[in-house]
Amino acid sequence: MRIIPALPVFTLALAPFFTRCTNAASHETTPIPVKPAAKKTTPKPDTLAVEPQSTHIASGNFNAQVSRVVCYSYLDIEDYEEDTLTKAPMFQMMPGFSRFLWKYDPHPKVVLTKRQTCKLLAIISSPKTYKPLQSTCRSPRNCFCFYNKKKEIIGYYEVSFESGRLIAVPGFPGSESGTFTAPGLKKLRNFCRSAGITTR
Repeated sequence: MRIIPALPVFTLALAPFFTRCTNAASHETTPIPVKPAAKKTTPKPDTLAVEPQSTHIASGNFNAQVSRVVCYSYLDIEDYEEDTLTKAPMFQMMPGFSRFLWKYDPHPKVVLTKRQTCKLLAIISSPKTYKPLQSTCRSPRNCFCFYNKKKEIIGYYEVSFESGRLIAVPGFPGSESGTFTAPGLKKLRNFCRSAGITTR
């Protein structure tokens, strides 16, 4: 007779265990929430079109203002005549300056390190790199683009290794002739090759 009153107490003590079992079974049928798939983004082309486009040509001490240099290898009109059906992607460095990247170049864009930048500036800033010969005959296929800390284009330096001609904006001492000396051109070509820049 004493056991009967104890049964309700024993049942109440086991109630949480029965409840947990029932709830566990119900959780098994609940679907697991699925995370939404990440949106696929198309990568932007690796050209000057995705580089900063603000232009502020430097005045004063040019070398002190340069914080980043990017070199591009691009096609010339002669290349279009050779193969007009397949053109490489076009890039734009600044308004009015559009070129096609050189399609045969595995590395048409090269960003220089600080050490390489200092070496390049030493070469193109030396008057011994140039000779006083005026000429308009040139077919540039390389261009160094200079940026300041504000990511503005402060200058560019086009090079034609085939004809030994150049265009420098802004100019360097001696560069107004637009012509390299043989040693100056050789030094610049060796620098480009060491930096992984294709020359032609």
